[in-house]
Amino acid sequence: MKIKTAVISVLCVGLASVLPAHAVTSRVGAAQDLGLGVELGQPMGVTAKYWLSSTTAVDGFMGYHFNSNFDAHADYLWHSFSSFDVQSGRMPFYLGLGGRINLGNSSDFGMRLPLGLSYLFPNDALEAYAEVAPVVKLLKHIGVDIDGAVGLRLYVNYLK
Repeated sequence: MKIKTAVISVLCVGLASVLPAHAVTSRVGAAQDLGLGVELGQPMGVTAKYWLSSTTAVDGFMGYHFNSNFDAHADYLWHSFSSFDVQSGRMPFYLGLGGRINLGNSSDFGMRLPLGLSYLFPNDALEAYAEVAPVVKLLKHIGVDIDGAVGLRLYVNYLK
């Protein structure tokens, strides 16, 4: 477990080191924005998000699930920017529909229903988020599971 913590720490420090030294005027949340980052929780690993429009996006994830499985999931997300009024930046609530596959000791496939909250920073190409995703397991181990994580994405198309 110490090795996994060290790897995640190195990824976070590496992500922070590529941040621009000056403020970037951010339009994060526009069509064709691509964010890459890390996700910590259940599961933990690397994440990507691609905005299809100002309110829809797809996200993907690959990493480690605590039940000793490789975890991969992808979701289609709908964002609402009218739920929270913040002084700077933007804070959309989102919900989605997707799929998850675990490969390893207890392999399974399931349907994800993510619910989350993002903060899109006003002057930087960053998104911080927290989400909970109930999972309906559809194959081998039929039942219900839940994923929950926090993450940070850097939007690469805004880097100069």
